[in-house]
Amino acid sequence: MKELIIIPNRRYYKLLVVLSCFLVQPLLAAQALNERVNISGFARVVGGYLDESNASYGNYSNEVSFSEQSLLAIQADVLITDTISASGQLLAHSSDERDSGIEWLYLTYEPNNSWLFKLGKLRTPFFRYTDVIDVGFSYPWISPPQQVYSGFLFSNYEGVSGAYKFNFNDLNFDIEAYYGTYSGEFSRAGENIDIDVDEIKGMILTLNRGNFSARASITQSSDFYADFPGFNEFADILEYAGYPENAESLRFNGAATGYQASVNYDTLNYFVAAEWVKIDSDLLVVPQLDSYYLTLGYHFDAFQVHITYANSDSSYNIPENLIPKYVSEELTELSFIYDGITQNLPLYTLESLTFGLRWDLKYNISAKAEVTYLSGEQEENSFFEDITNPDFDRKATLYQIGLEWVF
Repeated sequence: MKELIIIPNRRYYKLLVVLSCFLVQPLLAAQALNERVNISGFARVVGGYLDESNASYGNYSNEVSFSEQSLLAIQADVLITDTISASGQLLAHSSDERDSGIEWLYLTYEPNNSWLFKLGKLRTPFFRYTDVIDVGFSYPWISPPQQVYSGFLFSNYEGVSGAYKFNFNDLNFDIEAYYGTYSGEFSRAGENIDIDVDEIKGMILTLNRGNFSARASITQSSDFYADFPGFNEFADILEYAGYPENAESLRFNGAATGYQASVNYDTLNYFVAAEWVKIDSDLLVVPQLDSYYLTLGYHFDAFQVHITYANSDSSYNIPENLIPKYVSEELTELSFIYDGITQNLPLYTLESLTFGLRWDLKYNISAKAEVTYLSGEQEENSFFEDITNPDFDRKATLYQIGLEWVF
């Protein structure tokens, strides 16, 4: 029997070619796009309760609230070329104290494994957990120690950064420098203040060796403008009266420098970490702050227990009051007003002790519970807000639970 061979006519062959173009090309394009676009995200649901009716802490009061730290974020990383990529993060926050929207948006240029450059809206890398501060899954606490991770510094900036990685024997080094500006809000004693910073610059040195890592950084912010209600107007009055030094102290034209150092040692069984931050400032809107924490933790099965001690102390660089009293009624009034402003600036001395438990339900989901004992100075704010009773002793306990998720 002869072999039967079917040869399609040319019209049928052309139709097959056209159909293949319509079907195969979009699939190939989708596959190529999928290889160049990575979508990820994270979410957290956090509830808290403060056992105190005379104040709030971290916006928590004596009513259970899930709206202060709960959030959802989506991040897209797009590989434009083999060396250039774009990243954007959209964040929805449940708290009225924080805006939702674009958290960061930047381009990355990575010419090789040693150099990395970024341009756009970036996280300001003050602290060890700056880049992942919203990703609660990445650190042991529900709330990082307020004494260190406070709102005195700016979470974002618009500018550029460059990082260089190198090895020396079994030590891995990472050096980063950044420069930019900031325009937004600044939180002070529970009050949001519009502020512009013309220059933010800093350097970071990171060292890794096995289970040990260390980090040190310095950041300087200068050429401030803060729209603090009443301060600028009163400064103009003092300037006109002939007291420019005291007037200048109220205008926030100055600089603030932040120093940071941290160490961490982590094994499969336990971890120990410490971080220290110091802020030097000649601005009355930014206190001089010296704070640190020490945390210890132990891993067993899918659980982690940890304990953290944190402490802070603050002061202000206040110039001498040169406005004389009892020379004239007008100068006496100005002098007492100036004293009233400078002597009632919020101070932030606070000790805290936190006990926490983490349960990793899955590789990307964890549940947490935390209790924090707070002990501040009675005559200070000590990070408490909305203080309604002057006799409040600045002692309270914060209870928190949370569910963390990355995807």
